[in-house]
Amino acid sequence: MKLAEYKNQIYSCLRCGFCFDHEVGSQAKICPSHASYGMESYGARGKLAIARALVDEAMEFDEDVAERIYTCTECGACEEQCFKYLDLLDIYRAMKGELVLRDLVPSPLADAARAALEEGNPYGQAAGKRLDWAPGRERVGKQAETVLFVGCTPSYLRRGIARGAYQLLEAGDVEFGLLTDEVCCGHPSYVAGDLEGARAAVQKNVEAIERAGARRVVFACPGCLATFRDEAPELLGRPLAFETLHVAELVEQRLGAGLRLRKQSRMVTYHDPCNLGRGLGIYDAPRRVVDAVPGARRLEMRRTRARSFCCGNGGFVRLGYEPMAVENETARLEEAVATGADLLLSACPACQIAFLDAKRRSKAAIEVLDIVEWLAQAV
Repeated sequence: MKLAEYKNQIYSCLRCGFCFDHEVGSQAKICPSHASYGMESYGARGKLAIARALVDEAMEFDEDVAERIYTCTECGACEEQCFKYLDLLDIYRAMKGELVLRDLVPSPLADAARAALEEGNPYGQAAGKRLDWAPGRERVGKQAETVLFVGCTPSYLRRGIARGAYQLLEAGDVEFGLLTDEVCCGHPSYVAGDLEGARAAVQKNVEAIERAGARRVVFACPGCLATFRDEAPELLGRPLAFETLHVAELVEQRLGAGLRLRKQSRMVTYHDPCNLGRGLGIYDAPRRVVDAVPGARRLEMRRTRARSFCCGNGGFVRLGYEPMAVENETARLEEAVATGADLLLSACPACQIAFLDAKRRSKAAIEVLDIVEWLAQAV
């Protein structure tokens, strides 16, 4: 949709400021870009003021506008807190669509989105190496009711997550296959505002899944899951013919069907990934599977669930705005350390990359794992 189509919503902003603070009167900011840059134009209220000026033709799209929009991690915290329930992320996305038309996408993100479409992944890695992590080839191209959609980051950068997901499905006695021709889900293009590019990627993957005869697709990456569950039906103009769920959701199901977890005596704190939590509403399944591990004690951070603070790595902001990403990942890691936990879990490869970077910089003793990796250790 064009930005002008959101005119009524843009005019409905009351400028109340709920989108800035964690709670009314609190100094704990919920918006990563506003927390880093401090200026109102980086927060939701400021971006809505910019949107109104653009709709009223009182200003034009330029590089300054692009920076305000593309520093957004798409964490959804502002939308969660919005007193008027405005579709803020959709408004930002409409602004991104206009920026795409004017060739104003920041070059690092534009390059990643282009690589995702041309090379099949945003890292420019060889397609033939996508399944190098797999313990064997017997499941590659297998016709099965369940497909494990691995995603680019687990396939190329965080392969422990890919292997962990594979092990958990096997331990849960799930018959599953891997796609021979999996490509990027389209999330980089969607984040950039290129809906046509995202549609092409989604179409290619959906056709591959349908050829595999799958009725269920399991994801280790919330960005991929959100692309399929929320965005694919809209992009394709039709509902998907298969169920979609995160590995943690599948593990929870299989615990009721005989999957057993070994004792892990750990003090664990869990970070809610924005795509999985606020985006998809999946808060309980990861916590329930953590609680199901004998010997584990779960400790909550100060900001959690719908009020969780972004790791600072969403929306591919690290590509163009690394200092901001570093500042916010450090703040969130400090919250985790403050719980007294010795293990920080998330359920998103982008979050893990952020926290590993923050851990390296701060030399914190806390261990950082994806929940999929840790559960795989427990089987």
